[in-house]
Amino acid sequence: MKSILYTVYQNGSAGLSNLVMSLELAVVLSALTDRLLILKGNTTPQANVVQYDGIITNAYPSRVTDLIDLGVPWLDLEFMNPHAFVPLEICENPAPESVFYFPDNLSLQSDDFRSFASQRSSFITVGDDLQHVPVLSFSGGDSDMLGFYSSFFYLDASAQMQAHDALRRMRPKPEYAAFAARIAESLGSFNAVHMRRGDFKQTFGVTTLERTPAEAIEALDHHFARNDCLVILTDEAADPFFDEIRRAYPHHVFLDHYILENFGAAFADLPAHDSIALAYISQLVASRSQDFIGTMTSTFTALIQRMRGNLGKDEPFKFLWNELPSPDDIIERGRHTLGNEIPLEKGIMVEQRKGPYTWNRFNERLNSAWMREWPESFLDEKAMVARARGREKIISRPHDSTAASDGQQKTDGGCYTIAFMDDTVVSSSDSADITGSVSKLFSLMGLPSGSPPTGPPAGEVRIEEFGAQPILKVDGKKIAQSATGAGLLRRSYREVVRLFIQRHPELIWLHAGCVSSPDGAIVFPGSWGRGKSTLVLELCQQGCAFLSDDIVPLDPLAGTAIPFPGTPQVRSGFDKVLSRDQLSSLAKKAVPLDPASVAVAPQSVSRIVFPHFQAGATASLAPLSPAQALGEMLENCLSFVNNDDASIQALCKMVENLPVHRLTFGDASDVAKLLIGTHVGTRSATQQDHLSEAVQ
Repeated sequence: MKSILYTVYQNGSAGLSNLVMSLELAVVLSALTDRLLILKGNTTPQANVVQYDGIITNAYPSRVTDLIDLGVPWLDLEFMNPHAFVPLEICENPAPESVFYFPDNLSLQSDDFRSFASQRSSFITVGDDLQHVPVLSFSGGDSDMLGFYSSFFYLDASAQMQAHDALRRMRPKPEYAAFAARIAESLGSFNAVHMRRGDFKQTFGVTTLERTPAEAIEALDHHFARNDCLVILTDEAADPFFDEIRRAYPHHVFLDHYILENFGAAFADLPAHDSIALAYISQLVASRSQDFIGTMTSTFTALIQRMRGNLGKDEPFKFLWNELPSPDDIIERGRHTLGNEIPLEKGIMVEQRKGPYTWNRFNERLNSAWMREWPESFLDEKAMVARARGREKIISRPHDSTAASDGQQKTDGGCYTIAFMDDTVVSSSDSADITGSVSKLFSLMGLPSGSPPTGPPAGEVRIEEFGAQPILKVDGKKIAQSATGAGLLRRSYREVVRLFIQRHPELIWLHAGCVSSPDGAIVFPGSWGRGKSTLVLELCQQGCAFLSDDIVPLDPLAGTAIPFPGTPQVRSGFDKVLSRDQLSSLAKKAVPLDPASVAVAPQSVSRIVFPHFQAGATASLAPLSPAQALGEMLENCLSFVNNDDASIQALCKMVENLPVHRLTFGDASDVAKLLIGTHVGTRSATQQDHLSEAVQ
């Protein structure tokens, strides 16, 4: 089954409601594309861990998936091998800046789409041209998949029904829904207010520290009778701010304490009974209130408002006060000048503009993606489909690389044909500088001048700079956008590799380096930052032939490594152990190679070595068992989903019959002596200089 790898907002280091919102996007994407959902960052919400003087325990904090049934097949990346597949990224831009349209023949030039998109400029989809890709990836820049589905998905009527059905299936697990209903029933008729205080005191751009109890009471009095039961949602019941509110509304309860004091034993019997579960149950209870007022810009409030709309309640979206500062306000933690940037009439936002979608009608500074929820989110199938039914479609969509983009004339800065075995991939751009940079990345893999390709290319990877922001296309399909064309070069490299992987499923593609020694090829599998490039260049300086420093295709049946000689890229300053973030920040330096030092034919693999850089360590080898070796090989396999059982079995035999070691080293020059002994060769003076500079 094809899958979609989805990076949860901030890799899970966010609040409960933000993670619920992010997972809703994942669920709809999975349903629309009919793909298995793989979650990256499915961890416990960090912002909802509250202590209650030992009444409950947070020793085993909940994840959203502990509380909510997603309603689609899904797996957790934490329990999978992340190197077992090479996903195709189709959303590197933050979700709040993006619109996902589906199907891919919806017109992006219609007035309706322009109104829907508002100020957003990143438009993404999944079309027929991506159906063959085993694993798609949605990361939003690796952590920014946050947004309300109501303003993220632009769908036709059929897709809108699919989204509606998927969201209906995504629901609280029965035990939590039943418990919340029991709490609501015990309260009788009640009104509710979510008054966010705690973390807002430390948040820029909110007015918590400037607000007074009198303002809160005035907002409540517009809608609530003082003799009615008032349910207060806050995690700071002891804050003196609430003293006047207690007196004004004598029939009040602080919901979290009410639950723990009156239903503590039943709460403790729930599968999850930590403060995160308590917060989610509080949302479910509040959604059953007769009336509700919340805190502007709080997604916790927004989801309660949506739940109320889904229950068929009249939900005009009431807020205690305006939170959005004026553009010229001085902003401090928890405070700024009180203003009327978002005018309210008895807590309800006043429309300031016109437009077919609710978010068109209010201040443009109110971000439609997350600052508040909209009535378009209510799960009313008839209304949802009616909005989508008239959306325009284009008759045909060009998929060839010569198609114009966004109505602009395509210019040409040249192309470069990259060859591997009998196949080619075309890299092109409207910028001669970018084409030149790509040619340097693959300087030893270019199709020889005058040599025609043996068949149609495996695909075209193109970077176009003529638009407002450079974009990356594969076979005419936009898949990424960046602030600079240079920023897409690494992604372009990965797409070239991916196209060759798809063309050659009979090979096992490793993230590895490889050299050919007098005894045969030595393969160095390992994730980036392990020192593969430094090792490979040092060994080449000592007489070995270069096959690759990054990508190694293995023919498992023949037991050979096939050259994939991209230009080596070495990180400067690689002389100590660094974190992954620190490593990624180090600049890379290209090391041009003399073609005479590059192997031109497949080489029989003689040994497999898993490198591990450790500052100051003396080079040493420790043998690995076949089982350990196979596990680590598969961890660094880029083509696992493409390889059949026969290929994997052949790989098993390879590791059973070869010496396999884990290498610990602190100085690459020690490794050369350890692995190839006295077998050294010669290099040209120019090549010797390049390599010496690289390994110093």
